[in-house]
Amino acid sequence: MPTPAATIEFVTAGLDEVESGRARPLLVRLAKAWSAADLAELESYERWCDCLHTAAEREAMKRMLDDRNPVLAGAIEKLHSGGESVFAAVGSLHMIGPNGLPALLARRGFSVEAVRFDR
Repeated sequence: MPTPAATIEFVTAGLDEVESGRARPLLVRLAKAWSAADLAELESYERWCDCLHTAAEREAMKRMLDDRNPVLAGAIEKLHSGGESVFAAVGSLHMIGPNGLPALLARRGFSVEAVRFDR
């Protein structure tokens, strides 16, 4: 967070969500979407997360995903261009949207495809 006060506010709000039980349905839904490889559900996360009401929440999401994804894509590209095989594990929300890693890597010239595994 940009300031100590903002960090305290953000962490306190997050802990309140967990301690009150309000975070549980969100986390369960997110885990089920990830487990089922339900890309449509993941891509609609911002509509159902109930987590982007305040400026602080929106800024935290931007910082967590939109600001970090280009750095992650750059690191993957650098390793790959150095001749290394790359396996990158990231959270599911890094994979969605126009600023998700697949989209960023495709814009950098990588061939990106979803791989589905049979259950």
